[in-house]
Parts: sequence; C-alpha cells; structure tokens
Amino acid sequence: MSRSAQLWIQSQHRLGESIIWHVARQCYYWVDLLDPALFCHDPATGKTEKREIALPPPIGSIAATTDPNLLMLAHRGGLSVLDVRDMTLTPYCDPEGGRDAIIYNDIKVDRWGRLWVGTSHEKELEARGALWCVESRTKWGLADAGFAISNGPAFSLDGRTLYFNDSLGRTTFAYDIAPDHLTARNRRVFVKHEEQDGLPDGVVVDGAGDIWTAQWAGSAVLRFDRDGKLKERIAVPSVHVTTLCFGGSSLNAMKITTATDGASPEKLRDLPLSGSLFEMRGDHAGIEEPHFRL
Repeated sequence: MSRSAQLWIQSQHRLGESIIWHVARQCYYWVDLLDPALFCHDPATGKTEKREIALPPPIGSIAATTDPNLLMLAHRGGLSVLDVRDMTLTPYCDPEGGRDAIIYNDIKVDRWGRLWVGTSHEKELEARGALWCVESRTKWGLADAGFAISNGPAFSLDGRTLYFNDSLGRTTFAYDIAPDHLTARNRRVFVKHEEQDGLPDGVVVDGAGDIWTAQWAGSAVLRFDRDGKLKERIAVPSVHVTTLCFGGSSLNAMKITTATDGASPEKLRDLPLSGSLFEMRGDHAGIEEPHFRL
C-alpha cells in the first residue's frame, strides 16, 4: 500500500522538526533546529507566525505542558520552559549535567505525564547519547545509553511500551516502561530499517496503535503494526523527513516536517519542496497527547 503526502506549507526549513498539535490553543507548533525559531500555524485563520528563539543552534524539540502558555524546550543546555507569550526562557533541568559534546534532541510526554528526552553526540559520530525520563526539576532517571543520534520516542496506547530510534544504527527499539519506574526495561529490536529507507527519525503512535516513523534521507513516512510489520509507505517529496503529528479537531490530519540540511544540490534540484511541511488526510487518526506536568 502506497500513498503520497501533499504540500501543506511551502518553506525552506534547514531542519524543521518537532511538530505538535496543541489542543488547548488549537494550533500547530514546530521548530527549526538550525535557525532557532518557533512556528505557530492557526488552522482557523490559515496564518503562520514565526518567532525567533534566543538560543544558539542546535535546539532540539518542544512539548506541550499543563500550562497552555508554556512549552518545554530541549536545547544544547538541557531543558527549559518557553513562554509563548513573550518567548522568555526559564531553565528547568539538565540530566546530562553539562557533559561535553552532548546535545539534547527529541522530547515526548508519556501517558503518565513524564517527559522522555534523548541526547546525541554533537557531531553524530560517537555512541555517547542517552535516553532519560524526567519527572520533575529534581527527579529523573537514566533509561538507556549508547546512541550517536537519539530520536523519538513514542508510546503505545496503554503507555507500557516505549518506541525509540537509534537513528545511526537504523533501529527502532521497543522497551517496557511503567508509571512507578524512571527506567526502560527489556530492550528489543522492533524494526531494523533497510538502507534504502534512510534513518528513522521522529515517531508517533496513532489511535489504532500503529507506529509511524519519519525517514531522514528516505523521503518517506513508514507505518508499522505492533509486531513491527510494515503496513504502509507514504512518499514525501523531500530529501529528509523529520517527524509528524496528528492534529485538527478530529485528530485525523497528519502533518509532516522536513529538512534541507546536508542535502546535495542535485537532490534539492530533484526535490525542490524539501524543507516544506506536508500533510495527509485519511482514515487514520491520532489520540490527544498528554501534557507535561508543571
């Protein structure tokens, strides 16, 4: 089964990432990691607003919190709270403790309101990144380690399975997690991605429990069932596909971010919409994602 995503918002993001549907504000947020900025798209008006983030690149990702005015932001120095009203930043925590050559990447909130964050080696070469579970400003746990590039995670509908991408290793792992532990247990290979599919990047679980992965250098989004069997390949006309979310009033609008960073001039000529945002509408819907408890 194969479909193609359609252009939603034409852009030239160097590294568009971390798109979320903010239920309280009824808008989409996403960021550009290399030209640090927060983007907000209001479906009611069709307008998109860009606001710069006063941080050095690269930044990592965003997640909604229980305060509709505040987002969690991952960046080089750890996790901070970003006030969308005036773009002020308040440091929150730094589980890595300032470890050298480490950057924070994807963050997601699990079904119990905890934040999971992956870190990566700054040059994306050495397996020095880790996966952390953050419960509060002062309480977090190391879940796993040994990744050059961390991406994801996402969570099963019952919350007890975590999916996480070791991007450079072309592997999506599954773990067991529980509300009373800050660890991830029983790591196993969920999908070993083929070379032609690129590197697995962002991950989302839909309302049926299927797992969707965006494919960096793969020009596609892949959908897997809970056993890791490929069910669908959605072609995306961009060199790099970074992440996706389900949004809108019925949570059935899939929005996809992409990037141009590192792509050759030849590839960009072949795929001139690289760096834009794309969409799919169909018979798949997501679920309302939890917010981080502040």
